[in-house]
Amino acid sequence: MTAKTLTSFASGLLLAAVVCAIVYFFGPQQATNTKAEEKPTVEELKSLLADEGYLVHSEEEWNQAIAEAKNTVEKTEEQPKEEATEEVVEEQKEEPADPVVNSTVVTVSEGMTSYEVGKALISANIITGNAWDFANLVEKKGVAKYLKLGTHEINSNMTTDEIISIIFKNK
Repeated sequence: MTAKTLTSFASGLLLAAVVCAIVYFFGPQQATNTKAEEKPTVEELKSLLADEGYLVHSEEEWNQAIAEAKNTVEKTEEQPKEEATEEVVEEQKEEPADPVVNSTVVTVSEGMTSYEVGKALISANIITGNAWDFANLVEKKGVAKYLKLGTHEINSNMTTDEIISIIFKNK
């Protein structure tokens, strides 16, 4: 190839690029009379998901369900209060007090970590220590990846191994 041929070829490419740019920026616009896509309503989306087997809750319904679960747990923990007579009070002083058993319902949702589960158990006075200790123990057992989604009832009489076996699947 000679210099003259190469220059002609480069000029042709430059001219083609300029013509394409002019048509792109100043050419006719695309027609905008296509019908806009209609968005389904919230009720339509809920019915579609329900047909597929999903259960849809609003944030308010979810918070209400959690509050009801907490109330149920609190009601089971409450003991009927009886009027104490002097004899009953004296008997209670002589007998050692039974240790308090804390019970809670832990809801494990998708995306939770063993650290978050540990924080929930500590805030419910089920385990002592800190959430990192619980997460490290779960990690040592090798079950951190196997959280069971759902609701689990846990109480403070359980050992840490029992709690882990309830909330986490075995490999």
